[in-house]
Amino acid sequence: MGARTNFHFKTEQGVMTLYSHWGGDTKKQDLARALQAALPRIQGDTGYALRIIISNIIGHEWNQETGFGIYLDDMGGEEQYSPVTVDLTNNTVIDETGTHTVFDYIAYHTVLAEQELG
Repeated sequence: MGARTNFHFKTEQGVMTLYSHWGGDTKKQDLARALQAALPRIQGDTGYALRIIISNIIGHEWNQETGFGIYLDDMGGEEQYSPVTVDLTNNTVIDETGTHTVFDYIAYHTVLAEQELG
């Protein structure tokens, strides 16, 4: 039932989580694409970068009643589905494979997505 996942975003102000009911299968490619779109703002304007990232992940589904949720938490909520953490204070992404710079994450998953499409 669904392909649930969580995106945790750490900023100087705390942690915000974007829950996706259907995004688990494409989360890495979706996140890489969203981070790429936010690159001009990631260093120095994390609030705006976060808005760009979330907007890109949600895409055209903003008007849907279900599918995504946003909440503030300490990353200990009850619905923890294979989370990925984007730390905007030090520009890293943490997933099940380890800690990566935002730039390495984008490069790796963008190339991987292109190979899968090609």
